Amino acid sequence: MIARNSFIIMVSQAASAIFGMLALTIVSKLWGGYAPSIMGIIWFAMAFVGTFSFITNMGFDVTHIKKVSEGRDMGTCMGTFISIKLILIGILITSVLGSIAFWKYFMSEGFYDATTETVIYIFLGYSVFFALGQIAVSTFNSRKENVKSQISLLMDPIVRSALVIIVALAGISGAIVTYGGATTAIDLQPRYNWPGFLEPLQTFLATHTVGAMAIAYLLGAFAMFCMAFFLLRKYPVAKPTKNYLKMYFLFATPLMIPIIFTLITANIDKVMIGYFWSAVEVGYYSSVQRISAMILMISASIGIVVYPTISAIHARKNMDKRKKIREIAKVARDSERYASMVTIPVLAMIIVFAVPIIDIVLNSSFRPATMSFQLLTIYAYVFTIGVPYTYLIVGMNRPKQTAKIVVLAGIANIVLNFLLIPHNGLLSQFGISGINGAACSILASIIIMLVGLHYYSNRITGKRLFQGKILLHMIAGVVMGMVMWGISTFIEIIRWYHLGVLFFIGLGTYIGVLWCFKEFKKADLNFFLDTMNLRKLFKHVKKEMGEDPKFKQ
Repeated sequence: MIARNSFIIMVSQAASAIFGMLALTIVSKLWGGYAPSIMGIIWFAMAFVGTFSFITNMGFDVTHIKKVSEGRDMGTCMGTFISIKLILIGILITSVLGSIAFWKYFMSEGFYDATTETVIYIFLGYSVFFALGQIAVSTFNSRKENVKSQISLLMDPIVRSALVIIVALAGISGAIVTYGGATTAIDLQPRYNWPGFLEPLQTFLATHTVGAMAIAYLLGAFAMFCMAFFLLRKYPVAKPTKNYLKMYFLFATPLMIPIIFTLITANIDKVMIGYFWSAVEVGYYSSVQRISAMILMISASIGIVVYPTISAIHARKNMDKRKKIREIAKVARDSERYASMVTIPVLAMIIVFAVPIIDIVLNSSFRPATMSFQLLTIYAYVFTIGVPYTYLIVGMNRPKQTAKIVVLAGIANIVLNFLLIPHNGLLSQFGISGINGAACSILASIIIMLVGLHYYSNRITGKRLFQGKILLHMIAGVVMGMVMWGISTFIEIIRWYHLGVLFFIGLGTYIGVLWCFKEFKKADLNFFLDTMNLRKLFKHVKKEMGEDPKFKQ
């Protein structure tokens, strides 16, 4: 069940990544060297609002999943969670508007251009709809109804990507961007002629490029919100009680600090790059970050399923404590092993072919982000293999330990950003500043976090959870990379299918090396084939979507 649910989530997130990557590729090809600057403005605004996004979470999403998976009253949990979310959304809106006023009127500072402040307001709306949609998504995840949660989440990239492509096809008229080190107004004729009756729309989009792009994101979040609440319509909602409010706050309180640090550090790098450098660098960094983030869909799919599974095992009252720990440890180890096994080939591919991937997916103007791309991909791998242990600790009711780890890693990340991102940063003489400095900072902080997760997981379970098998995966990945690089010296990689052929050759090498190490066996092959069995997969989806939700009375 864990494997199949994880695979469903991976398929959904892969589809989401493909839609997003398709839109990004089309924008990059149509806008050429202007793309980093315009998309940088968009992603700076998104990151600016994102630094406040912890307010709408504060650990209550995790708490809701925990309490519902433990079998608490569904209606009361829903009422409690909705009430808390609405209050937090109100605080988010007040905080963002207050910070803009402080920046403009007290600090007497401005924004990139005349449209950027408006873009920030649009992304505030995006965050509100996304936070509301998370009410339903967290509820589905708590009950392992992952098909519903993924259908809801998939609406965002589908709608957003379609609208982004439409905006890109409209061309650009009068947009203020940084290009070639200078700020200038640009005009870019649409690549294709629009039908006569659509010319007014094309003109409007071309003259409001940045704002229209931001609205595409807003409408994507709105579509996700609508789908999520449509699927949630049959779930009971009862008036929150004092006991449930207290229960939610008691569990969420230790998680608040780590949630704050997690979401701030996820966005502060883009904000600092924009502050110390320009929108162009934000565009470079955010673009390759989105490509490397495809690896994170593996960690997300594992975490969504593993957390309620561990919580449910830990909540069993009729099971011996030692047996509980054995089962939980096995879930964590198996999740880490398969996550590493699946992720390493992608990691090897990106490290070896970072430049051709950037040229093919984006365009050559994004090449300054090559080193960042490689470092962010390594970060994504380290993050992925740490996810099972994050949920092991929280699932066994040890949120304070998680808080300590995340706070330590978060402080390290913020300090390193200040030291490495500025023009005259600590390592600038070695070429590590700006986007490369940001990538080094986030990689160093996630390594600190992984060490902390293993330390506390070992203490809580009384078992040594580190697996030497992970090192075998790395060795196989190195061999795979060397084989792909060796073959690539005889061909020029200019098309996506060149990369595809090299990847499958490398993948065969990777599996062969693991087979020699006896790390990939027939049982593993059967596991993957069963997980990806389309007949069983569709049967599982049909069952979840066709049944009315059942709740304990």
